[in-house]
Amino acid sequence: MRLSKRIYALANAVNDGDTVADIGTDHGYVPMLLIRQKKSPRVIMSDISADSLAKARETFALCMLEDQVSEEDFRVGDGLDTLDYGETDELIIAGLGGHTIRSILEEDEEKSRSFGRLVLQPRKHSGTLRYYLYTHGWDIESEQLAEEGKFACEIITAVPSDSRLREAPYPEDDIRWKYPERLLEADPLLVRKRVEWKAGSVREQIENMRSAGTDSSGIILQLEKDAAYLDALLSRANK
Repeated sequence: MRLSKRIYALANAVNDGDTVADIGTDHGYVPMLLIRQKKSPRVIMSDISADSLAKARETFALCMLEDQVSEEDFRVGDGLDTLDYGETDELIIAGLGGHTIRSILEEDEEKSRSFGRLVLQPRKHSGTLRYYLYTHGWDIESEQLAEEGKFACEIITAVPSDSRLREAPYPEDDIRWKYPERLLEADPLLVRKRVEWKAGSVREQIENMRSAGTDSSGIILQLEKDAAYLDALLSRANK
């Protein structure tokens, strides 16, 4: 069984000895690693359908780890509905969009906070997710990037903050939520690759607007500020 760097990175993001619930577990690869490596004493795998959970069961069977989990550890349901308050130390939600992850967490914010630590891997809209975490009582503990195919996947860990509601320092659509300074904690090679791509995309937008002949001066000004921010981030990543 060949697993991606993303899967290993998600497993590595979990604290040793913590119990874990994996929401949207699919093939159950991360829980399998946590059990095989004896990193977690218990993992709960939850997914929206029995067919999806069947894939996780097959993974544990192929790895001869069926005796390390119980029937109760496989649960069919939506979001956090399958879990009791504080049932595990950590919560993994990976491979979903940032809007979807946000919806899962805000469905019952008291239950979300009861798990103590989040390991999140949004496929897209990570800026929206970071904005939600900041304004709804979560502190981002770490930022990582992990390769999967041609993508550099973001892995965000967060813990409950002492401040339940905070006013955001800048708007939700600000580029600093999507490309935060803390991203520099991640693999420098992946940071450079990710930021260079975005900087190139922003400059292309600027050139397209300038050549269109319409008055887009306000938008161009904001894009130029975004490009300058990305250039500064890239400069720091190159040091």
